[in-house]
Formats: sequence, structure tokens, C-alpha cells
Amino acid sequence: MPATTGLIGDSTELSVDLLQQKHDGRAGVKREFTWPEVKQLVAANRLELLGRTTPKELAYRADMHEIRTQYGSVAAYIRQVKLAEFIADSSEQFLLIPNDYPYALPKDVRHYIVWSKTELTPGCVPDPDVEALVAARLGAQTDSAYEWVWFVNPPHLQSIPEVVHGHLIVRHVDLIE
Repeated sequence: MPATTGLIGDSTELSVDLLQQKHDGRAGVKREFTWPEVKQLVAANRLELLGRTTPKELAYRADMHEIRTQYGSVAAYIRQVKLAEFIADSSEQFLLIPNDYPYALPKDVRHYIVWSKTELTPGCVPDPDVEALVAARLGAQTDSAYEWVWFVNPPHLQSIPEVVHGHLIVRHVDLIE
């Protein structure tokens, strides 16, 4: 059975460098986060500090503009294109898919979106159903050990508040690319 860790944070004291990752007026963050930094930010509930590198943030913004132009809203695109089969399938409560626009993470870390048909509790503590999903999906996908953090952005940070979702960030301990 793979080793799993939910919310772990050795310390929630954040360095000045980490606190300034996003606060210099630029789009995106200055550099990739380390895994310990990701854990710290989630444990400290400083989710607003997570982000994409500048080139990826600019690409994200351009794509979102195009999606809004073509579909009217990002939520309409998500429902019509990304989640159409999931919405039509009444047997599944969650859909776990890789984030098309992940945060600035190390190579051994993956950012997934968990789309849900029911409300999720905002914050960093997963609902029991989400914990079961993580154990079932990640345990089935890899024989390697992994660590993970979970969060649902508070309303003021949600980019698509019309579609219920949470963020699952997973580090495969022995994944080397």
C-alpha cells in the first residue's frame, strides 16, 4: 500500500522570499515552489500565494480570454467541454483530472482538479468522500509512495465559482522525470 500523507506542515512560518513570490506587481510567481513550500502554504491557509510562473500565467490569461470569447464564460466551457460526460453520468460524484494550468510546481509534483457534483467544504481539510477518492485513485495509479495536500479555495480566490471543485496536489516520492 502506498504511503500517503494528507495535510502535513513542518512549520507554517513562511519566509520573506515565499511571502514575496507574488507581490512585486508581475503576473505570476517568480519561481517554482518547492514541495515543502507548497505544504507550508496550504497548512498556513495562504492559498493566495500559490500561482503559475509568469509565462504560464500569461498563457492562462490568454486562453481564458479566448474561452470567454468562444463560450461566453469559463464555467460554460468547463461544463460543455471538460465535464459534459461527467455531468451526464449520475453514478460518479467526483471527477479527478490533471489541471490544464498547474501552479509552479517541481517536476515530481502533479496538480489535479477534483470536480464535484456536491458542495465541498472550503479550506484545507478534505471531506471524507474526497479522502476516499484520493486513496482509491492514487493507490490504483501508482505503486510508489506519495504525499498530497488538498484545498478548496475560499470564494474570493475561486476562478470558476460556478463549478464546484477542489485542488489536489500530489508528490510522487520516487517519480523522476
